[in-house]
Amino acid sequence: MKKVAAIMGLALAVMTPNMAQAAAEGQDLVVVAGPEGRLAASALAAGRYDAALRKLEPMQVYGENDPARLINLGNAYAGVGRLAQAREAYRSARFAPETTLVLANGAEESSRTVAMRALTRLNPSYAMR
Repeated sequence: MKKVAAIMGLALAVMTPNMAQAAAEGQDLVVVAGPEGRLAASALAAGRYDAALRKLEPMQVYGENDPARLINLGNAYAGVGRLAQAREAYRSARFAPETTLVLANGAEESSRTVAMRALTRLNPSYAMR
């Protein structure tokens, strides 16, 4: 059992930098404008995922169904290696009311499209590139 735990720990240690890299490469997923402000976009763009989490997590009561907040929260979770929570945030954004979001790259897209793309970036095959 200890061997399995050690192997899993080593695998996660090897994958975590790749996951953070995948999150960093996903700057086109950072939402800068939406129905709710204060989206921690500047912290995410700078790779300060812990700072983004401190800003986004307390918003849960007010932004529970805000897809912009949920997508950026997923980005922050992915950046710190909390992949299960990132996946849950992206899935929640998929089923939140659909809105048009403005992304860091200036594009405007459906919140559901952005959430789907974010989910695919969590796949190990993408992160191992």
